[in-house]
Amino acid sequence: MFKPQAIYYEKDIENYPLGKELLEKYKYIPKVEIESHNSIKEMQQQDNKEFINMKKNLIIGVRKTHKFVENHKVSDYLVPYTSSGCIAACMYCYLVCNYNKCAYLRLFVNREKMLDKIIKTAEKSERNLTFEIGSNSDLILENTITGNLIWTIENFKNTKNGMLTFPTKFDMVDDILPLDHKGKVIVRMSVNPEEIINRVEFGTSRLKRKNRSNK
Repeated sequence: MFKPQAIYYEKDIENYPLGKELLEKYKYIPKVEIESHNSIKEMQQQDNKEFINMKKNLIIGVRKTHKFVENHKVSDYLVPYTSSGCIAACMYCYLVCNYNKCAYLRLFVNREKMLDKIIKTAEKSERNLTFEIGSNSDLILENTITGNLIWTIENFKNTKNGMLTFPTKFDMVDDILPLDHKGKVIVRMSVNPEEIINRVEFGTSRLKRKNRSNK
């Protein structure tokens, strides 16, 4: 279970149920109020060698960008969703390449607005649409903090013409396995040889743990 060393949060999260829940959950963790989750100067000015230490913090805010991006790989759209970044440190991660020191875990508490847009888009469509909701983070990991995957599946499963998909490198799937998703959710699990996991995918689930969870 991830226990952050500090919480950086936007004041506005207090207006959302999930924001209140997270502040209560981490009430004993030191907190720093910030203007924007996109610009935390205290972290931006850190040396690159502090990258791993910065990942020990948790940033909580409200997502302002809700633009869907067309995608022709595993989905119809890449969708901004409930988190960005990660606490792991895979050496090849494109998030690190794109966001550099800002690839720490950010949680967004306005999940109702984000899921509502997905549902409305799907139900207006004349064909089945697939939405990639995990392109900027690992939602299995995030679920251990927020319970967002359980909430998402329960609130999406009856949607017409829609499917959700996301990738993961974590094995904490026990909470979602019993859920009746009505065939609406595709989980893509990436598993490398043990040598690669141990030498390159720092902070992710180990191969033996993945095997144990699949038994």
